[in-house]
Amino acid sequence: MGGEIEFKAYTPGQGELLPSYTADALDPSDPAFFVDEVVEGLDLAAFERRYSAVGEHAYPPRMLLKLWLFSAISGVYSGREIARRLHYDLRFRYLAGELRPDFRTINRFRVVHVEDFREVLRETVRIAREAGLGRLGRVTIDGTKLRANTSRHKAMSRGRMDEAEAQLDDEIGQILMQIEEQNAAEDDEHGDDDGGGGLPAELQSREARRERIRAARVQLEKEKGEKLEPRHQKSFADLEANMMKTGEGSLAYCYNAQAAVSEDGIIVATELSTTPRDEASLEPVLDEIEANTGERPARMLADSGYLTEKSLEAMEARQQKCLIAVGREGKRGQWPSGRHSRKMHRTLRLPWAQALYRHRKTQGERPFAEIKAVMRFRRFSLRGAAKARGQWDLACAAFNLRRLAASPAGTA
Repeated sequence: MGGEIEFKAYTPGQGELLPSYTADALDPSDPAFFVDEVVEGLDLAAFERRYSAVGEHAYPPRMLLKLWLFSAISGVYSGREIARRLHYDLRFRYLAGELRPDFRTINRFRVVHVEDFREVLRETVRIAREAGLGRLGRVTIDGTKLRANTSRHKAMSRGRMDEAEAQLDDEIGQILMQIEEQNAAEDDEHGDDDGGGGLPAELQSREARRERIRAARVQLEKEKGEKLEPRHQKSFADLEANMMKTGEGSLAYCYNAQAAVSEDGIIVATELSTTPRDEASLEPVLDEIEANTGERPARMLADSGYLTEKSLEAMEARQQKCLIAVGREGKRGQWPSGRHSRKMHRTLRLPWAQALYRHRKTQGERPFAEIKAVMRFRRFSLRGAAKARGQWDLACAAFNLRRLAASPAGTA
């Protein structure tokens, strides 16, 4: 009692001897090791075919795929942030080896291989099933709205498009008239020439804006058809994204990301839709399940967003057993009008069906909660449905690896 208090030695500028291998400084249970092991075992022939045998040696696609998968697990979706972490995060440095690609190379890899990430997802499903996971007894299908890489500030309504295009046509006509008058005056003064020199920058800008407006209008007319109204709008930044209601209740430009989840929480199939409603994605997701696993679910569970007479008829034609909610869950609604809907309503009143359907929410929505809250994937950074689909497949593949790494099969 009363003696001088002593603390541990603290020397902030002190040098230290780092381990000979980066792996020695990491926890043996770090998911970076699992990602490294899994990707080393993948057949990446589809990735490698996109590279040329001539020119400067490219960075190994296997290494870049490891970086993107591990960054998704870590909640990082920026090529610049990955490039920064290669300088201070030992886990990223371990996966990259002695290589240090810049952010342009890292981002270019994701864009070039958006179509190949679907095969990566299939490989994670195959690995999960070999480990005893990914059982298809009871499969849930659900969707979530993920924001597109655009905003309402980059959009224009159909009515405003017509006004803006008319104004641009008038401005372009005036500029062309001025050019003709100026050319005629120069011809009188200097004689005729070949008229070369290209369009003025002012005219090029207006023509580019007019073409962008026309492209947006064509896309809007294609999507809405006879239901098109002057108030309907389209984003110029991403023509394929559409206004949807998010989980927070706000309207934003989004894509409708779909996922089929096995009993043990593995995403066995994905889909991406440009429409807010889910029913159009039901059959494509089931087709993807069979393509990824070679079998069909014993029973499929889905919420009321997938319920239409047409979808139930399709399930009957496919001989696919299913339970699809009729009306809002937990709410008493009106008696459905269609024959198949009435039959589904009667089935869901049976105790065995109610007990089975209770699994839908926890089984189907948990992956979305984990991807959004833990992996922090809430917004696409690439534009266009094809690129967004590739990003979604990549995020779901990373989710599967995260689940596998935490399972007894992954830690064994």
